[in-house]
Amino acid sequence: MQENEPKAAAGPGIAPRDVRFVVAGAMIAIFLSALDQTIVATALPSIARDLGDVALLSWVVSAYLVSSVCAMAVVGKLSDVHGRRPLMLAALAIFVLASVFCALAESMAALIAARALKGMGGGALVTLAQTIVADVVSPRERGRYAAHFSGMWAAASLLGPTVGGALTQHLGWPWIFWINLPLGLCALVAVDGVLRKLPPRRVPARIDVASLALLPVATTALLFALSWGGVRHPWLSAPVVACAALAALCGWLFWRRQHALDEPLFAPSFARDPVVGRVLPTIFFGFGGFLALAITLPVFLQVVLLQTPGDAGLLMILLTFSTTITAYWSGRYLRRSGDYRRPPLLGFPLAAASALLFAFAIDHAAPWSAALMMLGVGLGIGPIFPTAIVAAQNAVAPRDIGAVTGAVGYARSLGGAVGAAAATALVLALVPRAGELRGLDDLVRAQLGSAERAMVAGAFRWLFVAVALQILIGWAIYMRVAARPLRTHPAAARED
Repeated sequence: MQENEPKAAAGPGIAPRDVRFVVAGAMIAIFLSALDQTIVATALPSIARDLGDVALLSWVVSAYLVSSVCAMAVVGKLSDVHGRRPLMLAALAIFVLASVFCALAESMAALIAARALKGMGGGALVTLAQTIVADVVSPRERGRYAAHFSGMWAAASLLGPTVGGALTQHLGWPWIFWINLPLGLCALVAVDGVLRKLPPRRVPARIDVASLALLPVATTALLFALSWGGVRHPWLSAPVVACAALAALCGWLFWRRQHALDEPLFAPSFARDPVVGRVLPTIFFGFGGFLALAITLPVFLQVVLLQTPGDAGLLMILLTFSTTITAYWSGRYLRRSGDYRRPPLLGFPLAAASALLFAFAIDHAAPWSAALMMLGVGLGIGPIFPTAIVAAQNAVAPRDIGAVTGAVGYARSLGGAVGAAAATALVLALVPRAGELRGLDDLVRAQLGSAERAMVAGAFRWLFVAVALQILIGWAIYMRVAARPLRTHPAAARED
């Protein structure tokens, strides 16, 4: 067989047909989690009208995001210790059951609680789907499937608002949650039988309960501080400072505790590894810059370029789907060459240059130039999505596949949360009437004259420069990632 066309290897007792079932189930699981983050947006007005408590409405989204990030951080290691199948079944059960609770909620508080529970299942699904694929697909082949996962995220980003709006209009908002039941059942049927064929991947160890508590508390406190600072409360207000201090304290205690444990949730060796220790900050900065643009660009398009919400949404499709193009190309390149370094090293400079060029030309910005910028950024960021997870999984022993997958997912999600919060705070701090604005939505609704819109454009100029610098930081870190040959056998078929 020629070297540039490697043959996929499957684990013991796993036939190629079974691998396809696993990948299909994993893709459905990814789609379930991704869709749930986008389908709710268009239903929020109807939810507020039926349940009241409009002041709590933002928590319908925030509760899911916070709990999903926390789940990503711990479920991978739990699957290393207790096995993939029970964790996957539990995640699907939690997700589906929480969907039922959401659909039946009769108060905003009940809906928020159900969304928090659902986020735990959704975050677990993302990590477990990528971990299970690593068990049955070799690293050399895995990049191709990682690119398919990026496609699922892109499809969910496009379909979520459309499907959510249609279901809400014709059947009522509870149906945006009922739809998860058949999808969850399909994922369960697709993976359960095959997961039974995997050899037990259990580590004879106990998970430290204190670590399970410290990391989610630190993460939740940090996300609260970032979401409240400069929007709900001033940055130096007591609630924001208290959350930041709690996050720092719990994070420090967590890291200290990991050094003393035989089976840490986040192995200190990950940080020292010349691959994993550099992939994690790369995905943090890279995805953080990408999400900063994804959150703020619709505001720029509507306020500065005077686009309608519909036209702004159509333009944003370029940013989302251009990442899928290069993610798919990178996956195929990985399969042929085994080189996970080159695609991001070529892509990141393209993304940074696109953002910088647009920043310098912002006084003459037009919808077409904004579209070109989004296309360049998306094409440049796309390669990191399949390469980061493949490089990290390839660098660790089979017993740590779940843990490192969770670490990559956690770094990505945390980077996105930090990037989005920092971008929002930067724009709001530099725009006119900053003291009157509590969020980017207020900026869209504000009646601004041409001079004020020019000031908003100036604020976005600095944002685009900051995003470019953030992406370049990720690029500089990734340049130091060690090059290692990709293994030709899946995790379930080898012992390191």
